[in-house]
Amino acid sequence: MATIPNCAKCSNFVPATDPQIAKVYSGQCTKLEWPYAINIPKVDGIEGECGYYEGSGPATLK
Repeated sequence: MATIPNCAKCSNFVPATDPQIAKVYSGQCTKLEWPYAINIPKVDGIEGECGYYEGSGPATLK
């Protein structure tokens, strides 16, 4: 599975709402490469911890 931090609980995460996009991407990070939004793939995820995690609980890897 993907090695992504706990993105879904982060305030910088925007979930994918389009059904076609949601098949491949879990959502977007608005902080990782601000001012651009970065798509987070479901399969590969992102590498390690981003350092911008702002949410409840630790930024654990899945």
